[in-house]
Amino acid sequence: MDASRGRDAWCSASPDSLMRWPYFEPWVATLAFALFINGYQLVERGGDWRAAVRDVLFDRDTPVLAAGLGYFVGIGLFRVVVAPAAVDWGCPSSAGAFAAELVYGVLAYDVAFYCLHRGMHALCYKLHARHHRSGPRIAAHHVLDQSVVDAVLHVLTNIVAQRRGPFGAKNWLARLAHNLVVTFLLTDSHADTPSRLCLRFPRLLAGAARHREHHAHSGPPYQQFGGWLDALFSPPPPAKIS
Repeated sequence: MDASRGRDAWCSASPDSLMRWPYFEPWVATLAFALFINGYQLVERGGDWRAAVRDVLFDRDTPVLAAGLGYFVGIGLFRVVVAPAAVDWGCPSSAGAFAAELVYGVLAYDVAFYCLHRGMHALCYKLHARHHRSGPRIAAHHVLDQSVVDAVLHVLTNIVAQRRGPFGAKNWLARLAHNLVVTFLLTDSHADTPSRLCLRFPRLLAGAARHREHHAHSGPPYQQFGGWLDALFSPPPPAKIS
């Protein structure tokens, strides 16, 4: 009983806790992006932290600070229009339930983003073209090189993916973990280093591992993380026999 009470004390969000602040979750995602982008930029720059900071904060082609401001403005407008999602503020019922909610949310994001991504390439590429202007020469901070509309659609995709879990209202810890995983995988797929996690798991994270190919020619893979949707719906054209 005492062990259960101790567990509930640290992993439940009381009504007056900071975790229930409406902007706590967006701040976690923002700080996660900052951590992952700066970390990868430091690796890309061979440990030169001054160059890494310049890339992130002062690259006129990729205004990271403006992207962060736009993110919060978009969240604020969304909250005015749509009621907040129901959240389970207690402890996860088990480690398995926590893992199921986390995997479910990341898969939901990956499927929703694939549909959005293919649609933008097919129907309104001008809104997405800015993200491809660097060609295959992408680096970690290019993950945020987007038009305003493109960025808003990305945020909305993540919000929709988090609206419900596989068991109903999603647990708050699974929601935070989702934001950490998604921001990391997005940054990892754009980073300019052979140390990328996706390269360690090229089958599981085929879309992320081959994301440079997509930036190079704007074709498949369209899936951000996995590769099974591309395999089913957008396979590469057969090689020409000379």
